[in-house]
Amino acid sequence: MKAALLTCLMLCHATSAQAGAWAREKGELFIAAGGNFLLSEGAQLPVHYDPTLYAEWGMTDRITLGIDIHTADRGEIGTAFAFANVPIGDLTAQNRWAINLAYGVRARNREPTETLLRGGFSWGRGLENGWLAVDASTTFGTIDTTWRPKMDATWGRNWNDTWTTTFQLQTGQGWTNDFYAKVSPTVIWTWKPNMKVALGAVQGLTGDRGAALKLETWLTF
Repeated sequence: MKAALLTCLMLCHATSAQAGAWAREKGELFIAAGGNFLLSEGAQLPVHYDPTLYAEWGMTDRITLGIDIHTADRGEIGTAFAFANVPIGDLTAQNRWAINLAYGVRARNREPTETLLRGGFSWGRGLENGWLAVDASTTFGTIDTTWRPKMDATWGRNWNDTWTTTFQLQTGQGWTNDFYAKVSPTVIWTWKPNMKVALGAVQGLTGDRGAALKLETWLTF
């Protein structure tokens, strides 16, 4: 169970746009970077190249600080957030809860840069050989004054010390107020104790229903 929870900590943070229910250990730094490639013909929304840089640092046992930088909407929109994640309740419980607060900016072509405020919550449950997690948030833009929700649901399975798989459903409201949904199955290879490589696929369920492969590298210090 302990190994499952530790792996869950790594994967829930790296596969969603916000910190998960498991707090980062004090003094630990986590960095994830990657994006999509080999897009299917005509893939633009909701699946595109979508490069991402994500980092977390355990300030204390209960406060995780981080940054979340990514693009969306055919690469036309770039966002950057600084966030704080705080668990609620018992840190050793099977069911974990956390709240997340973030401040950021959004840039879109030649339009003025917009300030963003984001709030969210996470739930996670450790299983005998894996975990379940739900990360939900809503983002408010100070120029368009619109709240846009987002929710990711993840199921992870630890097969052994080297291989892990995840399946994630990603849903939310896009820039043009359209609803989007996509699924992402992923295989994670533990190359070294502090380095993991994730190779998966992304399939849009809405929009142009495009697809792509994705590659991410996760480092822990």
